[in-house]
This record gives sequence, C-alpha cells and structure tokens, in this order.
Amino acid sequence: MEMEKSFYVVTFKPTYVRLLREERASRAEAPAEEGDVVESQRIIVAITQGGFGQDVVDEERQAKERFLEYLFFSSDLDLARTPEVFDQYFDLAQADEFVDLDEQI
Repeated sequence: MEMEKSFYVVTFKPTYVRLLREERASRAEAPAEEGDVVESQRIIVAITQGGFGQDVVDEERQAKERFLEYLFFSSDLDLARTPEVFDQYFDLAQADEFVDLDEQI
C-alpha cells in the first residue's frame, strides 16, 4: 500500500535571510554573492502523511517541524523545531496540485 504524500510550498521570509547573513558574518565566512540567497526563495517539500497506525493530528505542524529539522542537517543552523519558530522565518502553503511529469499519463 502506497502512503499518500502532501506537498507544501515553503517561502523564505526576509527575517530568515537576515538571520543567514548574520550567521555567516559571525562565522567569518565569505559574504554571500548577490543573488545567492533570494529573499522570496521558495521550496517545495513533500511529506508522507498519516497512514494506518499513525496518529498525525496536524499535518502542517509536522511539515513545519520536519522542515526545520532538515535545515539543521543541511545548513547547521540550529533553530528550535516548533511551529512558532517556523512561522517567524517562513510561510507555508499547501500546494493545490502536484504533477509528476515523469509519470505516464
């Protein structure tokens, strides 16, 4: 049985871009090149939701927490993995439709 996936669009807020710049400056890394971090950057995320024996009450909450966990492992930026922190730095919208162009019609 294939589990159903939900798809979300995560949009970076300017507060996250500022946080990244401050983090890079504190690490004495080279400054980001212009256009390296786009203020309105969007990422599509997919997450398996629910299923037999899984009690997922709030799908959006799970997507927010798992995205913050992903950021920690991909960028070493350790933010608290809570919906409130997510909402401070990102916007989340459920995708209306997902089309896999590699799938046969």
